Amino acid sequence: LLISLFLSSCLCSYVALWPMPTKLVWPQPQAASLSPHFTIIPPPNHQHRHLKAAIDRYLGLVKSEHHLPLVNPEVEVPSSPATSELEVLEVQVADLVAPLEHGVDESYNLSIPTAGGSALLVAETPWGAMRGLETFSQLVWGANPTLVAVGLEIHDFPVYGHRGVMLDTSRNYYEVGDILRTIEAMSANKLNVFHWHITDSHSFPLVLPSEPSL
Repeated sequence: LLISLFLSSCLCSYVALWPMPTKLVWPQPQAASLSPHFTIIPPPNHQHRHLKAAIDRYLGLVKSEHHLPLVNPEVEVPSSPATSELEVLEVQVADLVAPLEHGVDESYNLSIPTAGGSALLVAETPWGAMRGLETFSQLVWGANPTLVAVGLEIHDFPVYGHRGVMLDTSRNYYEVGDILRTIEAMSANKLNVFHWHITDSHSFPLVLPSEPSL
C-alpha cells in the first residue's frame, strides 16, 4: 500500500522509466497514438549486426507488448489521437564501428515531438543507441490505442561504468531459460556486465565455439 501511494504521488504525470534518465524535459505531459505502421529507421548503410538485431527486437516489442503501467500516467491525449500519430523513430549513430569495451560511450539523446510524425534518437555509438531504444520502449504503453509519450527531450548516459550482475551456476542450478531471462532483465535495466561464475574448477572445462581463445 505504501509503495502504491508513493508511486501515485511521484509518477502521476510521468511514465515509469527505469533507470531514470540523467535529464528528462517534459514540460506538458502528453501522449499520442503509436501508428499501426510505426517503424524504426536505422542509420544509413549500416552493417552493425547487433544494432540491427536490437532495432528488430524493439520494433517487435513496442508493437506487441501492450504494456500496462502500475500507475497510469496523467497525460493529455488528443481527442483524435490519430491526428498526431507517431510514425517513425529515426536512429542516428556517429561511430558505427566503436568496439564494445569497458568505458565505451553509451550516451544518447531522444526527442519525441508533440505533433507526432517522426522521433529522433541520436547516439555516439551503437551501444548508446541500444540504451536509447530501451528507453523508447518504456515510453510506449496500452492498447487500442497504443500510446507513446510525446513532447519530451531525454539526454542520458550511465553514471557508473560498471553495472553488473553475478550469477553463480557452479553452486546453484539454473535452467537455460532462467539464465536468458536474467540477461534480458539486465538489458531492460541498462546493465552492462554479466559476471558468470561457471565453475569452481582450477581448469576451465567449458568449450565455447564462439570464443575459441578462452
